Amino acid sequence: MKLAISPCPNDTYIFHWMIHNPEGPSFEPVYLDIQELNEQARAGKYELSKMSCYAYLKLKDKYTMLEAGGALGRGCGPLLVSSQATGASSRSPEELLQDMAAQQQPILIPGMETTASLMLRMYLDAKGYSIPLQFLRYDRILPALQDGQYEAGVIIHEERFTYPSFQTSLVQDLGEWWEQSTGSPIPLGLIAIRNDHLNRKEEITQIIRKSLEHANERPLESTEYIRCHAQAMDEQAIRDHIALYVNDYSLDMGAEGLQAMEELERRARQAGAL
Repeated sequence: MKLAISPCPNDTYIFHWMIHNPEGPSFEPVYLDIQELNEQARAGKYELSKMSCYAYLKLKDKYTMLEAGGALGRGCGPLLVSSQATGASSRSPEELLQDMAAQQQPILIPGMETTASLMLRMYLDAKGYSIPLQFLRYDRILPALQDGQYEAGVIIHEERFTYPSFQTSLVQDLGEWWEQSTGSPIPLGLIAIRNDHLNRKEEITQIIRKSLEHANERPLESTEYIRCHAQAMDEQAIRDHIALYVNDYSLDMGAEGLQAMEELERRARQAGAL
């Protein structure tokens, strides 16, 4: 069975044992960024796949969510940031968004079906702004803002820790807005199984939980594996990334996580995103 995940430290940390355990079922890893994962899920390509929670809401006819292995949490949401090079950072958030709406200047997003893009859409809808969105791969957004090519963008992953070094300023923590609005944890990404393999749902859920428990008990075992997929991230950034995105919800979404997914779907429909 193929397992499509991102190369980000939270995924490689969770799935290291599951992928490398010689005594268990075989899972062949495929590493893709979140936009690619969502695109491949839309095509139903992989039996087991990480995907954005927003993308999953559109793919229930093809996949079923597992309650382990995902990325939900608090204080870990996407950030809307602005460029200092264009002068955008010198304006208040309200002035910036008003100007961008008036001039129809796009906000960069890391994928049309990422939860980050959905949260931005819901935030703008709540504020009454109509601003176009433009896709750019997540790791290219900050350089584009630094160069002054665009006024604002939404960042995810390790860019949460590095955006000040790209001469960008925080406009809105979209995760914080979500938490204050709903009281729920932020539903970012999840693992889903293709519906033609539903008979293995419970088995695989338990394997994921065992893999994460193994990682928590023996964190040093996966260090080299995580590092080789973590691109240019330094050791501290890797640790920060895992600490931010791997938590009790990764082991079991529980009632809070399921409620967050229901609220995400309700608000997505309200914003016309579903």
